[in-house]
Amino acid sequence: MLIMKKKNHTRGFSLIELMIVVAVIGILSAVAYPSYQEYTRRGARAEARAAMLHMAQLQERNFSDRGAYATVDGSSAAPWAASSYFSGATYASRKYGITVATANSNSTYTITATPENGYSDSKCGNLTLASDGTKSSSSGSAADCWK
Repeated sequence: MLIMKKKNHTRGFSLIELMIVVAVIGILSAVAYPSYQEYTRRGARAEARAAMLHMAQLQERNFSDRGAYATVDGSSAAPWAASSYFSGATYASRKYGITVATANSNSTYTITATPENGYSDSKCGNLTLASDGTKSSSSGSAADCWK
């Protein structure tokens, strides 16, 4: 009669298998995290561009009605006061601050989106939209930052 010995196999992972898994996770996260950061930056820029274009639309509407662009002073009588982007707690969570400057007796305006609240965007910096439709960026190409 043949006697078969039962082999003792331990269950679990060896240290080498565990180190391979850790290395793979490290490599994946090194690639994924910068991509995620750029994705969120593009989203914040898109939100700022949308707010700027909305403000430009309101300025053009005011120009059509009154023959001049509105002076932005934050008063409740301003045409954009009802806009959800410029009111209440929702604005505090935004990554860009939107400012509007009028010049030449309110015949031109410049809308600027500036990163704020500790947020930085080294690729594009400040975004600017002028009353003549000129779009620019303080640190990147306007074509890349406004697409």
